[in-house]
Amino acid sequence: MHLYKKTAVLLLSLLTLGIFIDQSASAQGYIDEDFLDNLHNNAAGMLKESNAAFNVQTIPSKWEKESAVIIGYSRSVLFDRKSSGGFFSRRERSLYFFEKTRFRIQVNDNNSVESLSTIYFRYGSKVDGFIARIIKPGDTAVDIDLKNAVAVENGSPIPQFFQSFFDKVAYSEYQYYKVPIANLEPGDILEYVTTTKSRLDVTASGYVEFEPAYEVCSKEYPIMHNEIIVETDDKSFFKSLSLNGAPTFKKESTSESGFFRYVFADRDRDVEKDVNFVSPFLQYPFVKFQVIYSNNDQAKGVLIGAKGELKTSFTKQELAKKAWEDYEMVSNQVMSPGVTVQMFVNACWGELVKLGAKEMSQKQYINTVYYYLRNKIVFMRDYMSDKQFAFIYGSLLYQKDIKSEIIITAANNIGLLKQALFDQEIRYIIKVGDKFYFNATDYSNPDELTESLLDNESLIITKPEKKTGTQEIKEFKLPATKSDDNSSHYDIRALLTEDMKSIMVRRISNYTGISKSRSINSALKFTPYMFEDYKNFGGEDPTIKMKGKLADEYQSSVRTIKDEYKKQKPDFVKESLSSEFHRRVNNAKFTLTTDGRTEKKNVLTFSEEFEFPDFVRKAGKKYLVNLTALTGPQLQIKDEERIRQHDIDVRFPKKYSWTIEFKVPAGYKIEGLAELNQTVDNETGGFSIKAKEENGFVKLDIAKVYKAKNISKTKWNDMLAFIDAAYASTFKYILLTPNK
Repeated sequence: MHLYKKTAVLLLSLLTLGIFIDQSASAQGYIDEDFLDNLHNNAAGMLKESNAAFNVQTIPSKWEKESAVIIGYSRSVLFDRKSSGGFFSRRERSLYFFEKTRFRIQVNDNNSVESLSTIYFRYGSKVDGFIARIIKPGDTAVDIDLKNAVAVENGSPIPQFFQSFFDKVAYSEYQYYKVPIANLEPGDILEYVTTTKSRLDVTASGYVEFEPAYEVCSKEYPIMHNEIIVETDDKSFFKSLSLNGAPTFKKESTSESGFFRYVFADRDRDVEKDVNFVSPFLQYPFVKFQVIYSNNDQAKGVLIGAKGELKTSFTKQELAKKAWEDYEMVSNQVMSPGVTVQMFVNACWGELVKLGAKEMSQKQYINTVYYYLRNKIVFMRDYMSDKQFAFIYGSLLYQKDIKSEIIITAANNIGLLKQALFDQEIRYIIKVGDKFYFNATDYSNPDELTESLLDNESLIITKPEKKTGTQEIKEFKLPATKSDDNSSHYDIRALLTEDMKSIMVRRISNYTGISKSRSINSALKFTPYMFEDYKNFGGEDPTIKMKGKLADEYQSSVRTIKDEYKKQKPDFVKESLSSEFHRRVNNAKFTLTTDGRTEKKNVLTFSEEFEFPDFVRKAGKKYLVNLTALTGPQLQIKDEERIRQHDIDVRFPKKYSWTIEFKVPAGYKIEGLAELNQTVDNETGGFSIKAKEENGFVKLDIAKVYKAKNISKTKWNDMLAFIDAAYASTFKYILLTPNK
């Protein structure tokens, strides 16, 4: 079957299936009672282990008013000794690793009781164990009954205190369960211990790279003792880096030859007070680490040190060399059963030739290839990695002798490139002339920037010379944006219902730049943008070469999806508006004007019609109307956040603007309009309202601007000036007074 037709039909079927899977709740099965005793017995020994941190009877007085205090949090990971030196043998094709966790917290108020009213645990084999108990004042311990534990739906979020380090590597081997706690009260201590065994099939590989772990020292509550212990065998590589004042991993000796032990310990850690405009990995103390298993000390394209070495950094030259090796190895990666990346590139080139690629101008071809690949991605279950996309895109440009350069960097919400420690942290970008081509999403256009890669320090890398191994490396700064580049504009028309209780609203939203990228996924959910996506690269309607039953099945699937979208979109819009405005919404409608997914129409524009019931307050014969509330809730900075500890990270400069037009009801006049006018402006940003009455309408022009991405904490009061003004504005009313 034709490559495109086969892909389209197959993925459309998967898409159809996905819709119904996403919308249906998985049955929550109860845990098998036969294994409840096993769970208890397997974990019981952990409660007897000596650990002074878990024997603390009182919490520090400085934290008595905190909602809760974590007394101890210990996680220990052990790689199976039986696997050492043999797990890649013919007899042993699985790597086993064991994880033990002990957690102890004192709850001090009803908020923390509510937050911890449900506990979670992993269960995957007969050797897994779990015990949870409540310790009442007076040291009376009561075990929590697990017979009512139910399976958690796949994909549901698991609170951080109950997550395993190995959720991604052994996903198919276990199930999370949850169980409610009925008798937890302020003053109680909640404690749990868990032990799990995970298996990873390594039949096809002599190399296992575990997901990097990022441990932010501060938690939701103050923490008295936090430790992580990792024990690995002599086939391991261990990397870690502590930043922003976090403790480091320490290498300790072990009783068994060929094993290595790494220990992280953090104590007396308070809660961070700065919660707005913060990138935790850039500003909070944290440690990141990773374990890699490999039979080859010099594995290509892998950022590793020596076995048994506690590797904490790589030079610019090491990063560039490994990044290029990794890039070249992409060609042999398997994209789908029987199809390598290089085979995919060859097939894509063949399709592009049929579309007239050889006759296209350079600019036309560059954009066509981008939209062609984006179309493939639209129908893929997962996005390509940056290096996959860069390799495929760069290879297809090479077919037309279009020279491109490879840029590597790191996401600016994770850290600097010079702090990169893991392959997963290196991001790849293709540069052609002065244009940049980032990894495509369902919604991106050529040369559109990516939020986490703005203004980044980066390297342009080249292929090392064969004879000398010398590699040319150029330092490079990726482009930044200005506030006007990333705009959110709302054109709002509003009028009261006849009973003067509710307000009917029509809002037209326009998004550009990074603000569009932030909003587009929600805006296009349950809209069938994918079915005409082929037009953006000049492709054929997938039904053209379909015949008979195949064409009928395709059309039937499309109709089913569109009908399902049409049914679900109004409810989704209603829920989204209710969440945005924090109030009840009636009669929600949505109309898409432009989806922002083409170069010519790159602004996302859509309209919503909705009604806020009970929006108006009555005062005798007068009515109070809060028009500024139509901007949506504004950020409130609480008292404890007003003394700034960290520099300010806004993520990207941006501008919000609202034009609000309100029809004055017949027989009424407006009072209090002048009091709305205000302007706050400084080097960090600004907020302004211009209000007037004209031809029977109240007209408000409102703007809020963040002028820079990174701002010194010394300018915090300047930011508070316009943030506070915006927040206060949402509580201002105009008064409708009868003319007579």
